Amino acid sequence: MLLSLLLILPVFLVIVLGVVLDIFSVLPKQTGSIIGAYVLYAALPILMVHILADSSLEDILHGGFWAAILLSQVVIYAVGYCGEFLLGKRGHGKAAIIALSGSCCNVAFLGLPVVMNLLPGNKEALVAAGLAVITPNVVSIPCQVQLEYLKLSGKASKGAFSRLARAVLLNPLMLGTFAGFALCVTGLGLWGPLDKAAAMVGNTTAPCMLLALGLDLRDRLRVAFSGDKRFGYFRLAATTLLKLVVNPLLAWALLLLFGVTGTWLAVGVIMCGSATALLTYVLAEIYGQVPEEAAMIAVTTNVLNLATLTVLSAMLRAQGLLQ
Repeated sequence: MLLSLLLILPVFLVIVLGVVLDIFSVLPKQTGSIIGAYVLYAALPILMVHILADSSLEDILHGGFWAAILLSQVVIYAVGYCGEFLLGKRGHGKAAIIALSGSCCNVAFLGLPVVMNLLPGNKEALVAAGLAVITPNVVSIPCQVQLEYLKLSGKASKGAFSRLARAVLLNPLMLGTFAGFALCVTGLGLWGPLDKAAAMVGNTTAPCMLLALGLDLRDRLRVAFSGDKRFGYFRLAATTLLKLVVNPLLAWALLLLFGVTGTWLAVGVIMCGSATALLTYVLAEIYGQVPEEAAMIAVTTNVLNLATLTVLSAMLRAQGLLQ
């Protein structure tokens, strides 16, 4: 347990550095947003190209891994949605945001840096983590489509869904994934100097992600505590439990069911055990669906993630899945 904590702690110390820099206003106010944009629009897509271009087609088409990771998030989303809509007696929009909060993993800003720290220099782990980065789309895209539909009150709006489709398909992360996959399938790979340059840029992804998360954390806290003080603590506890405990354990069971072992299983569990993606709060704010609750869940799960990921990694190490 102590070894797992010491390996994961540096990741969270970088987040703390971001918080400290924000408290003392060392950097300009918008630095967190700018660094986050750099990661999402440049560093992460380039890292995906670097990872996938040099991978084997067998790894990329790892059916059991894909099935387990995707299915675990879909099941958690369905459980959260039904619980919020049927038991919480709230509308479809609110149910969608709470369900997304319990299922959409912070694989890019937290899961990927943790994997890179736990398994440094492990190419197989990096490939598995890279593939896992795009899996939250299985819940975030349908959720966004539903929220768009609700925003339009069920009426067709010219070009609304085509714009949404373009936003998804032309997302830099998706473009980077498609480019890396194409280079892998064709066997072209990346030209040597270009690959080294891509690796240099890609290596900035993890620290920049964590720093941006820390720089923006206080703003998320302000939003979280600015809403209705009657926000249900049971709802917060239940969603946090779904995200940090049930999701990774379900993924672990499904990975075993689909015959996934070794490094791939360990990475899948860690990625599914990452906290709520900040995208959830962004969508909640854009569509006006309980942004304060989404912010509270995102902050709570990201803060508690140090403890839960430490326990998960210790469990994986006890099973010989982490060296």
